[in-house]
Amino acid sequence: MTFTLNIDEEIASLKTDIVRMASLCEKALYFVSSLVDGKERDLRDIQELSDQIEKSEREIEQECMRILLRRHPVAKDLRSVSAALRIITDLERIGNNSLDLAEAINYCENRDILQEIELPKMIEEVSKMLTDATDAFVMRNEEKAEAVIREDDVLDALFVTAKEGLIRMIKSSVDGIEEAPDALLAAKYLERMGDHCVNLSRQLIWSVSGDMNLQP
Repeated sequence: MTFTLNIDEEIASLKTDIVRMASLCEKALYFVSSLVDGKERDLRDIQELSDQIEKSEREIEQECMRILLRRHPVAKDLRSVSAALRIITDLERIGNNSLDLAEAINYCENRDILQEIELPKMIEEVSKMLTDATDAFVMRNEEKAEAVIREDDVLDALFVTAKEGLIRMIKSSVDGIEEAPDALLAAKYLERMGDHCVNLSRQLIWSVSGDMNLQP
C-alpha cells in the first residue's frame, strides 16, 4: 500500500531538510573557526561541505517546486514554501562565503593579525546568529527571529572595529601588514554572512505574519 503525504507533512519534511542544510553551514563555520585558531586543515574538506550545501539547495528547490505544482498551496502554506525558496538561497550563500572566507584566511600566514582584529569574535557572532535563526525557523518564533535581526548591529560594529584596527596597523607599519587586504576581506565575508542570517529571520517572520515589509 502506498501512503501519500498531505501538504502539512510535505512542508514539515521540507523544513527538516532546511535544518539539515543549515547544520552543514554551521559545520563550515566551525571549520573556519579552527583555521583562525591555527589548526592545520585541508581546504578540500570545506570545499566538500560547500558542494553538499549547493546540492541540498538544488534538492530542496525541486521539493518546493513539486509542492507548488502538485498542491497549489495558498495563504500560510504558500508563504512557507516561498520563504523556503528564499531561505535556501541565503544558506547557499553562507556556504559559499564560508569557502571564500577559508581561502582568505589560508592566505594569511600571520594569523595573529586575525586575532588582533577579533575575527574569532565575528565568527562566533555569525555562528550564534545562524543557530538562533535556525531555531526561530524550527519553532516559528518571531521574537527569536527579531532578536537575530538586532544581533546584526553587534556584528556590524565588530566589522567597523576590525576595519579601523587594520587601518591603524597599516599606518604604523606593523610586521605582516601586507596581509591586511586578505584580513579585511575575511571580515567582510563575515559581515555579509550576518546579512544572510538577517534575511533568514525576515523570511520566517514574513511566512508567519505575511508582512511584505519584512521581505529582503
